[in-house]
Amino acid sequence: MLCRGIWTLCVQTGKLLVAGDYAAVFPLTRRKKFGFSYLYQPAFTQQCGVFCSGKKADENVVHEFLSAIPKEYRLIEIQLNTGNKVKAESGFEIIRKRTYHLSFNSTIEKIHSSYSENLRRNLKKAAKANHVLSFEENVQELIELFKNNRGKEGVGLKTDDYHALERLISEGRKRKSVEIPSIRNAAGELIAGAVFLQSAHSLIFLFSGANSEAKESGAMSFLIDAMIERQTPSDKVLDFEGSMDDDLARYYRSFGSQEIVYLQIRKNNLPPLIRRFK
Repeated sequence: MLCRGIWTLCVQTGKLLVAGDYAAVFPLTRRKKFGFSYLYQPAFTQQCGVFCSGKKADENVVHEFLSAIPKEYRLIEIQLNTGNKVKAESGFEIIRKRTYHLSFNSTIEKIHSSYSENLRRNLKKAAKANHVLSFEENVQELIELFKNNRGKEGVGLKTDDYHALERLISEGRKRKSVEIPSIRNAAGELIAGAVFLQSAHSLIFLFSGANSEAKESGAMSFLIDAMIERQTPSDKVLDFEGSMDDDLARYYRSFGSQEIVYLQIRKNNLPPLIRRFK
């Protein structure tokens, strides 16, 4: 078996389950509350799970890793990646979640032809608005834009989460794997912006902010379309990090993207009284 001899490696903020000479790894994103250790899904990290060197982890490998999760974690609510499949007898509650992928392995003309009519109308509207697109370094301004708009809708993000986003972007810059396109209006005011992370195989739509002016003028559609044009053609995919929200899912599909399923796993072994207040 690939994962025979799984061992645990301590890292700065958590642990890793490691197989062999790093042939496969499984990050344990841990926290502690009320004296109980648990595994959770960190903000701005849609998927974790088992990652194998050079290939996808097969069902047996995933099962071995899940079985190796230390018993100290009394509550587990984490999301695996799109390459992970889970056996029915794993002992976990399994929830199907969705993201959306758009392949850049085509011509920009063909990608544009798959856009919905509504998206095309938004792009025409944006073209008339004289938006100024640039690639900026002011992350704080973008975060404040988000906080003052969608952030007021109870999205559940805390101060520590925003700090984590800043650290993530900082690390991405060091690795030259982050792009931050933004759009300003004629007055020079920031109305929309986004953070994209790049890997060898994907462009991840990590974070975005927009105000009412941007929504009215189609600025975000203009921004995403510009990023698609920058990446096409290539062997990468745009991962929209799709939402379970139907309206947002419909918007992502309007770019011609395809629904991709990934799995959330849950297990609750907390004492009954604590479980009630979880």
